[in-house]
This record gives sequence, C-alpha cells and structure tokens, in this order.
Amino acid sequence: MPSYKFILFLFITTLSLSFNAQNLGVGIGFYPTGSEAGFGLRTSKNNRFFADIRITKANIYKNPISGSFINEASAVFRIVQYEKVGLHLGLGARTEWNFTSNQKHRYGCIVPFGVEAFPFPFQNAGLFFETGLYSTFASDKSVNFGLRSVAGFVFYFIKKKKYEII
Repeated sequence: MPSYKFILFLFITTLSLSFNAQNLGVGIGFYPTGSEAGFGLRTSKNNRFFADIRITKANIYKNPISGSFINEASAVFRIVQYEKVGLHLGLGARTEWNFTSNQKHRYGCIVPFGVEAFPFPFQNAGLFFETGLYSTFASDKSVNFGLRSVAGFVFYFIKKKKYEII
C-alpha cells in the first residue's frame, strides 16, 4: 500500500506544476460519459507540462447511490502537440471515497493517457478522450487494478498578457 507521503508528494508536485506553469491558461473539463462523470481543471493548453485535477463520481448513471466519489491529481506531459490535436501521458494520485457503502476508502496512483482535439473554429474549446490505468489500495490491504475511461469537453480561458513598463 503506498504511503500517504507518496500521495502527498504527487499532490504537491502537481500543484507546483500548476502554479509555476508559463503562459498559464486555465482550462475546465466536463466529462459526462465514460466510467466516471465529473469536472476537471487543467492548468495550460499550450505548455508541454501541465497539471490535471478532477472530481468525478463512479456509477453515476447506473446506480447514483452507490459508487465512489473520486479525486485525481496528475502531472501530465504532452507527447504530441499540434495546433488542433494533442496527445498526452501522465502520472498522478487517485483517491476513492466510499461514503455510502461498506467498502473502505482507497488510495493509489493513476497513469492517464489521452487526446485533446480542437475541431471548432474557436480553438479554446475542444473534445477530450482519455483512458487511465490505475491501482488503488485500502487499509485492509486489498488491491484494485482497473482501467477508467472518460470523454467530454474542455474549454481553456484566454490569458491576458501582462505588460511591463520600461
């Protein structure tokens, strides 16, 4: 079982990437389909490295009462970056909070792999497809491995340029 120090390290690294990113253009994501549905925050559209933080709910369409409330924080690298499409791979921390079931809360890691496409004339709005290989651990030493998938929409806000007075 990974220690809380490992999860804390991944979370702090992700936040550090988000606050230190150059040309910060924050993006929001809405993931209505896939194994989990929810919202996300991305720190930049144009940088190779960015942070992705999301809040989702598993089984929201099948059985909204059961299922986990899921948080993820990932440091992500864009492998391929073109004007209208980008391919990325990352590493992050994942938590599954089980408030309504007899299951324990779970903690672990995730490796997200996905693509962003910007087919619209307005290049700050696009489509998002991602899958992620994850592993989580509970306090009773049980281990889960899985593959999650999400699809949705992403929108990046235009960053205002700062002007320097010389």
